[in-house]
Amino acid sequence: MLLSKQVAIELNLTHCKLKQYLASMLKKRGVPLTPEQFILIDLLWNQGPMSQQQLADQMQKDKNSVTKLVDAIEAKGFVVRQQNSHDRRSNTIVLTEMAEKLKSGAKQSGIDILDMMLEGIEEKELRAFLHTLNKIDQNMSNLL
Repeated sequence: MLLSKQVAIELNLTHCKLKQYLASMLKKRGVPLTPEQFILIDLLWNQGPMSQQQLADQMQKDKNSVTKLVDAIEAKGFVVRQQNSHDRRSNTIVLTEMAEKLKSGAKQSGIDILDMMLEGIEEKELRAFLHTLNKIDQNMSNLL
């Protein structure tokens, strides 16, 4: 098999397994969010209220996908949409008190889950892996 094809297959399989692993571990730890919902809320925890377009840009997702994510976590009571006073077509996504109460436990769970996933891998290896992923990302960006 071509090495390039093998890399693509392994990246895809690892991505799928990562999502399954994270979903399972978040559920086991009582965090009522999917991995993508967790990423969205974590962005809001770290950066404060954002528009749906800003979230889409940060997550590298289309606006419709982010709308569905926001709908789901809004239904769970973790965010509310506030109409932008300067542009009535735009909403700002704001965390609720419920999301703020979830923050410390969920963030620590996220860190613990990732630490378990990366157990036994040296920092030097992780840095080299990140460097390689960044090169792949840059190559794809240059082709778009």
